[in-house]
Formats: sequence, C-alpha cells, structure tokens
Amino acid sequence: MTLEFGKTIDEDVVEQILSILPPKSLKRFQCVSNRWYALITSPRFVAKHLSNSTHNNLSTSVLMKREVRKDTNPDETEELFSFLHFRNDEDNDVDSVHDEHSFLSSIQEFHIPFPTGVKTPHESLIIIGHCKGIICLAQAASGEVILCNPANHEYKLLPPSTYLPDSDWPFLTTFQFRDGLGFGYDPNFNEYKIVNIGFSAPELSTPDGFNIYNPPKAAVYTLGTDTWREIKTDSLETETTILWPEQFQMHFKDMCFWLGHEQHKELDVFDEGEEQFIREVIIMFDTGDELFHNIMLPDEFDYPSKNYFVENLLGWKDSVALLGGKICQISSFGIWVIEEFGGPNGGAWTKHITFDLPVEPLIFWKSDRVLLNGPNNTDYRGLIFSYNLGTKKLKNLPIRSERTDSTAIVYVSSLVSVLGGGKPESKDNSTPNAEFSVFEYPSPPVSHYMVDKKTYSYSVWAIPSDDVSLRIKKVMEGLRTEFGGPEIDPHIAVVGSIRMKHEDMLNKFISLQSHVISSYKAKVNQVVTRSSYFQCISLLIHSSFKVSPELSFTTGVCGGQFRFWNKVRPHLNLLYGYLTEEERKKAQEKVSYMDEGLSSLSFFITRLALYKIDYKDRSLKSWEKIADYPLRFE
Repeated sequence: MTLEFGKTIDEDVVEQILSILPPKSLKRFQCVSNRWYALITSPRFVAKHLSNSTHNNLSTSVLMKREVRKDTNPDETEELFSFLHFRNDEDNDVDSVHDEHSFLSSIQEFHIPFPTGVKTPHESLIIIGHCKGIICLAQAASGEVILCNPANHEYKLLPPSTYLPDSDWPFLTTFQFRDGLGFGYDPNFNEYKIVNIGFSAPELSTPDGFNIYNPPKAAVYTLGTDTWREIKTDSLETETTILWPEQFQMHFKDMCFWLGHEQHKELDVFDEGEEQFIREVIIMFDTGDELFHNIMLPDEFDYPSKNYFVENLLGWKDSVALLGGKICQISSFGIWVIEEFGGPNGGAWTKHITFDLPVEPLIFWKSDRVLLNGPNNTDYRGLIFSYNLGTKKLKNLPIRSERTDSTAIVYVSSLVSVLGGGKPESKDNSTPNAEFSVFEYPSPPVSHYMVDKKTYSYSVWAIPSDDVSLRIKKVMEGLRTEFGGPEIDPHIAVVGSIRMKHEDMLNKFISLQSHVISSYKAKVNQVVTRSSYFQCISLLIHSSFKVSPELSFTTGVCGGQFRFWNKVRPHLNLLYGYLTEEERKKAQEKVSYMDEGLSSLSFFITRLALYKIDYKDRSLKSWEKIADYPLRFE
C-alpha cells in the first residue's frame, strides 16, 4: 500500500508538472511512453492544461498580425502572425522609451498553413477572435472560415453555411456583406460555436425612394457536429427598427459581443442630410441559450452631446468594459465598466479611469498594460510599444509593423483540438459531457444577469378614432383566425424604440401635450407586406407634407422631443407573424376581400399614447400603456 501510495503521489506530481508546460514540449513528451501519451491526450488533462494556461500569472501571450518588408524585395511587404510572450512582472520597468529589456520573453513568427480547399491568398486572413485556446480566422475575399490551434499545428476549414442570404450587391463580396461573424464557447454542452449574422440587400421602393431593410438572419456552426443550423434573430428587430452588428469584439463569460448600430427599417435614399442610424449599440449573443441581447452605450457616446467615440470592448478586471477616445482630444481615453444589465437603458455604466496615450491603443494585454502601434504621420511610425497606465512608462518592443491597422488578441496556449469528435450531436437531444469541461473554473457568466432583468423600449402611438379602430379590429381578427399571431391594438408608431430612463421619458411625453394638441388625419396609401415580424401585413400611411402636413408636423415634434429624428413612412400593422411569401400574398388579398375600402381609408388620429414594450415578448402580453391624452378637434 505504501508503495502504491507513493506511486500515486509521484504520478500526480508528474501530471501537475506536465500541465504547466507549453504545448510544444508536451507534443515531444507524448513519445516518452504509452502512459504519457494517454495522459497528455486525455480530455481531463487537456482541460487541466487549459485551465492552468488561462490562470497563469507568470506570462501573457499575444497573437499579432502585422505587415513586414520582405527580405528578398524590400519594396514588397508580407503579413506575418507573431506570438509575443510577456512576463507578468513589475521589476523590469525602466525609464527609457528605447528600452528593449525583455519583459517580452520571446517572439515567435509564423505563417498559418492552409487547410485543403482554401484558395485565397494568405494576406486576406482576418483574425476574428480567440476563445479558450482556439483562434478563429476568416478570408476577407471568400468568406471562408478557419479554426486553428497554432500551438498543436491543427487547422480546420469550416463547411460553408447555406442559411444566410446571398448578397444581391455585386460590388460586395460574401464576407464583407456578412459582417456579423462571431466566435465563442458554450460551457453547458462543451461546444465551440461560430455565429454568423447576415443581411440581405435592401428592397428598393419606388417611386417614393425608400430602401426597405429586412430583419437579419443568423446561423450557428457547432464544432462537435461540424454543421451549421439556422437560429432565430427575434431580438434584433423592433416594431420600426433593426439592430445591425458591425464589428465582433470578443467572447467573454459565455457571451459574444459586437459593436453595432440600430437603424430604421426604411431609409429615405433622397434625403442625404437625414441621420440614417439611430444609435450605436452593443449586441450580445448568449452561446448557451442562443439568444441575442443588446445594451446602450454610456451617455457620453450618445447624440446630441457626444463627447467620446468607441475604440473597442474588452474584458477589464473581470468585467465588460468599453474603451473610448475623446473626440476633441485625440490622446485622451477612458474606460467604462458595465455594473448592471437590464433596465430601460439596457445597463448601468460607470467611468473608472481616464488616461492619455501618445497613439491609439492596439490591445490591452493586462488591465494596466497597453500595446500601441505607431501611426505613419508620427515619429513612432511602424514601432510597437507597451505602455503601463500606472507608471506611465513606454517601452519600445523589438518588433515593427509597416501598417497602422495591425490587429492583435490575447492568446492562451492549449492542447485543445479543432479536429476532434466526441461532442454532443445537438443541443436538443444531448446532455452535457460529464467527463470534463475544457474550462474547469469559469467566472460567473454574463448571461446570469441577463435572464433576471428585462430590457424595455418605449413607443409613442397614434390611436385612431373608436369607430375606425373597431373597423380595423374586425380585419385583424379575420387575419388572426387564418394565420395566427397575437392580438394588436390598432395604432401607428409615431416614435419607436425609445431608450431612456422611465422618469425622463414620462416627463417628455407629458410636455408633448403642449406641442401636439390637435387631432389630425391619416390617409392609407396601400396594403403592404414585409418579411418583418412586426410589419407582416400593414397599412402604409401617406407621410408626405403635401398629403398629410399635420402628420408630418406631429412626427417631427415627437422625434425632436425624444431625440429620434426620422422620415420613416408610418405603418398601421394588421398582423404580426412570420409568414411565407405565399402566405403573405394570400393575407394581403384577404384584407381587400374583408374590407375593400381599407386600402384608401382616411381617418382621424384622436389620441397619443405612450407604451412600454418588451420586443422579446412576441405575445404582447407584457406590453403596457403608461400614459395617453386626447387630441382636440379643431
């Protein structure tokens, strides 16, 4: 027993030592014996090694894509991937900008070998993100996606997705058009996932000159099954707007994060002076529930008193943080941390720190360390620096880049395979893998905050007279009987998707009563159908000043009151739902059959109402009227 006990201890010690070694060494040690090979390749050891690498306080690795001049021809450049390995110590700070003292312990440069089937040149590779030992790359020209682990020399070309809309714009390539690519990990089912959000080209509406934007579609790739499947994007649509992810930022605590914007579903192409985008937003994807969420930026980033522009999101001191630069002072930056998810603004932000940098930051590799890439028009051209926010000391690293748009990510070396099976087939018919998790000690996920709190929007509705409402309700009831969908109160959304504190919003609505006083006429232009859930079948209302001057006045006043300027054509929605094109056409014809005069109806708007809306609730049961007031007949 004593011998067996001693042997067990020895094996545990060996395993502990091996679990802190780099993957390159472990690959060699696999050849020592069958026992070592079985240990190093076991899922439990891979998970332990990843956990140790993630929590290693001795070093940090950064993967950087940069442009260098070729040795064979200095007039040409090539793009390299470089691993920068930093020691996380504080003893090597010196006071020289030109210091190359190696707290940067090593630099490894390499080209990523292409899997079979990749046709486009190496220079078009884009770093999408890193998640628990795996890197996601994409080809800028073709849209092909590659998962790789350079530490164990594994690369996997993903199959193409067939669920997203093809671009109808010939001057846009597939990947440029599908800019919603994100990469993350689902801890519930031990799965790496890629989500791709796509928008089809807008429909051109003539002769009024409005572009109609349809809601996004999304597909998720699961590494374990090596397949794509379509998922719902309900949370990326409101009654009058859509949310558009623009730039993937990171995977953090079981959530994928994008910077994006909210825009109207219809844009007037002839009015170039009109603000087309309503606001910048942060869009999130819960990799476990596969649901989208969104939160507002801090007030300093919002119009009309916008003082900062967004640099990027980051995980900062175990929190979701936003790095912003001051508009009028290009060297001044700040970090905001989100303290709470939910509420009328989607979240509460606190400004934690401000600082000055000589150039724009490339990446935070610790909470107080920043990599900088010197711009072309300065003395720092091509140089890579590390800057300590605490000591305010700048270090020149022994590495250069010929371009200022280099990209970098913090990387964790691991043995995680991108080639391997043993994963659940699907979320619907599988149970979590009880044997191991590739990340044994996760931080509390962001999604825990999301499920407990609601994010509301507010909307100002124009309410028709009682007799007209009764007439429209009969048509709505007939449509619901055949096509389903929730019961809707007849209304025209004057201003939709208002995001502000409840008290501020209510005060603005009350003050609206002294500006919009009189009832006014609305005239139906035609019955229209859309692929949008909230505008499935609707009455398009004349909005031109020539036809409806009072309506145009009301829309302008309400938009100004709630900082929501737009010239969107108003709709009175008759049916909410997801119908096929054939079903929508049939429903459109049914409206004319049930009430032939509805397509040219003129009626009075007699009330304005304020509603609190949760657009994730497609039953409408949680939608609540907050206040209303009657309009006076002149």
